[in-house]
Amino acid sequence: MAIYTLQEASLELPDVFKDRTMNLFTLSENNASEFTFVVSRASALHDDTVQKVAARVIQEMSTTVQAFNSVTSQLIVVDGLPAVEAFYHFENGGVQIWQKQTILLLDDEPGGKKIVCYIGTCPGHFSEYYQKQYRTIIDSIKFNSRNSEVRSAPVASDSSDIYFSLDNDTKILTAHEGVNALYQHVDLKRALNGSYLFYDKAGNPLHIAALNNEEPLRYALWTSVGKNLSSLTQMIGIAKAIEGPEELSGEKQILAFLQRHRDE
Repeated sequence: MAIYTLQEASLELPDVFKDRTMNLFTLSENNASEFTFVVSRASALHDDTVQKVAARVIQEMSTTVQAFNSVTSQLIVVDGLPAVEAFYHFENGGVQIWQKQTILLLDDEPGGKKIVCYIGTCPGHFSEYYQKQYRTIIDSIKFNSRNSEVRSAPVASDSSDIYFSLDNDTKILTAHEGVNALYQHVDLKRALNGSYLFYDKAGNPLHIAALNNEEPLRYALWTSVGKNLSSLTQMIGIAKAIEGPEELSGEKQILAFLQRHRDE
């Protein structure tokens, strides 16, 4: 289970949950015309770039809000990561609304990517005072550590071990007899977009990643060391159905199988 920390408390969530929360911060609780700062999150495609996402956001706003006008759009860096900063205004209820939005792409554990947007909003005018508040917040951003001292390793392409896949949408857990059986079963595009969870014969989490950096890209299962991910033992209760060989057709059978291989 992933530990999710809120301001008031912490809680544990299964890895199938995606964080799509929005945080709203106000400079003044009593003045609706004051500056607000919003953090929003959304799913991204595995081949998205921050430039593509920013262009899509601007295009969507140009067709969904009144009197939209893009003032500037520029590439910046936020805590070492590329971002796009967009500055624009539009009308809402006869009032001109100014927004500055910083858009980033982040890895979304256990797989896929997510869009994170930091949005400052001011009715009427985005003054130097509010520009300063926004810039101070953006400059303070420090992303959680993205590095691990332990390196992941690809699963051998001829491995005949049992591997498991859990479809995040259907909640079907499948036991595969060999890694190639798994590759034939899953949809690569969905896998790259984080639609599956993968596990080895001991229930340790795995993930899909590229084997090379040149076209054509080849993908494989990799070990997920140094990642705060749940084991299959913790996640099996999420499954609504189980598919695979007869000896692994039930939850108790799979748990016993995982325990045997953890004890090896």
